[in-house]
Amino acid sequence: MIVKDEAPWLPRCLDSVTGCVDEIVVVDTGSSDDTPAIATAHGAILLHHPWVDDFAEARNVALARASGEWILQLDADEELEAASRPRLQALLHESSADGLRLRVRSLLPPHDPQQYEDDWIVRLFRQGPGLRYEGRLHEQIRPSIEQRGGRILNADLTILHHGYAQPTAQGTDRRHRNLAQLDRMLAAAPDDPYLHYQRGATLHALGQQAAAAAALRQALALGAAGLGGGVRIRLYRRLAQLALAAEEYPAALQHATAGLAQEPDDLLCLWVAALARMFQGEAAEALLLFRQVRPAPTLQPSWGRDLDAVIAACEHALSKSR
Repeated sequence: MIVKDEAPWLPRCLDSVTGCVDEIVVVDTGSSDDTPAIATAHGAILLHHPWVDDFAEARNVALARASGEWILQLDADEELEAASRPRLQALLHESSADGLRLRVRSLLPPHDPQQYEDDWIVRLFRQGPGLRYEGRLHEQIRPSIEQRGGRILNADLTILHHGYAQPTAQGTDRRHRNLAQLDRMLAAAPDDPYLHYQRGATLHALGQQAAAAAALRQALALGAAGLGGGVRIRLYRRLAQLALAAEEYPAALQHATAGLAQEPDDLLCLWVAALARMFQGEAAEALLLFRQVRPAPTLQPSWGRDLDAVIAACEHALSKSR
């Protein structure tokens, strides 16, 4: 782990792996709160490393100190899900993989239509010579594993990510810091669609909608096919949401449809496509999409109640037009 001023979140994270792991390595990059004391109280090996705007460098300091055969990466606003804890050790004894993608389930705030969003990310991997994280921001271990011919598989383990549901854990200061870092990275790699996507996502989180849309369109123009599947669907979701908010309904429908071509049951793309159809006066088409949204298990309960009213209104409008 790498941490800085994570006292509110760190106990939950470390409690979730107590008894599941052989050692905990925490690299503190300059905390001014009780983060270091919390780490040591949980038996962690605590290292201090100056922050130099490079997440990969800090991760690699932790990686160099870790002595285990397998490495589990967590952030302070995450926890290993309770149901996954007893399965962890058995999985590692059985697996022939060099890296394992875990389900990272980001819990979302009530104003979002979804309760959570899942991504599959390499968070569990075998220690090996020369293995290193890459990327000053949004750092990854996957490229290093693949460059060595390593085998990466999915594993049925879940990490719960609380940061999006608790805005203070992903505060405005951090987003501005990330934006400045992304601008520096793009100066060196202006044609990298992933960096443009991340810049657009950060601007979206900061409420700079027009700038976010421009950055995301740039990512799309540079080649969405070159992005990983998880990033690509999030690109289409964000473009669809931004177009809908700007009342650009044909564009919203276009992006949502592109997302649905990749993931036919994607709740957010279905929702945006339904609204775009409705606002364009296509009630019958909208109703079909709303009916697909309603049974989704990830739909927020409050949104489900509102959706029932929308479906009833569409059905009433259609019955009157017949």
